Amino acid sequence: MCESSAFMLGKNNELTRVMENVVNVNPVNGKVYLTDLLGEEKILDGYIKEVKLIDHKIILAQD
Repeated sequence: MCESSAFMLGKNNELTRVMENVVNVNPVNGKVYLTDLLGEEKILDGYIKEVKLIDHKIILAQD
């Protein structure tokens, strides 16, 4: 499967997992909409900082 985990980048470059099994990512006007394999959605303030396809990681950040 090709699901990824989404992480929020924090102080001192620490990563905090915010969602697993992410299958859809949609950035809109300063928010990131994440949807997992079961259809659960999370809306986070921030932007996509980096996507690591090999590691299945989506790294988000806030200003």
